[in-house]
Amino acid sequence: GEIMANADRPHGFNPYSALLRCRPYKVDSSNTPAFFIGDVVDMEGDGNVNVAAASSIVKIGAALNLLAVSTASSDSNPLMVADHPSQLYEAQDDAATTSARTDLGNSVDHVAGTGNATTKLSGHELGLGTLSTSNGGFVLLELVPRIDNAFGANADMVCALNVGEGLLTVAGGI
Repeated sequence: GEIMANADRPHGFNPYSALLRCRPYKVDSSNTPAFFIGDVVDMEGDGNVNVAAASSIVKIGAALNLLAVSTASSDSNPLMVADHPSQLYEAQDDAATTSARTDLGNSVDHVAGTGNATTKLSGHELGLGTLSTSNGGFVLLELVPRIDNAFGANADMVCALNVGEGLLTVAGGI
């Protein structure tokens, strides 16, 4: 039969296969923007977490719950984060270029799209326009094996944090 094009449904970075670890993190009481389920998060200088920009080198994982704007930071209302360094994630590519099997093993940054207020899901995607052999926050590992998913625009990919960046190494110049 004919293979249909991949649906354009950004859903953030969701744990793929097993969830290896989930820990609570505090956010600033002036938290903005909201955290959506699947948002990539990073560590701030004050020890709290925030929604990660693509350029962040302190990405620690992905949000597992919704946290509204200006939510008071407290132990009773934390952001739960899938933060294991070996965690695999499933995320949609942003169709900046057409994905192909040759992209596997390369790194990309994420694109911090706006979350969906109805579904509460993240708008974060894999930024295929940033495809590189070395620089980027995530490494592409495989196409998510589903009957309705194929290489091409908006493919769902299995990825992992690029351990060459972030908390696992000291950033250049420090």
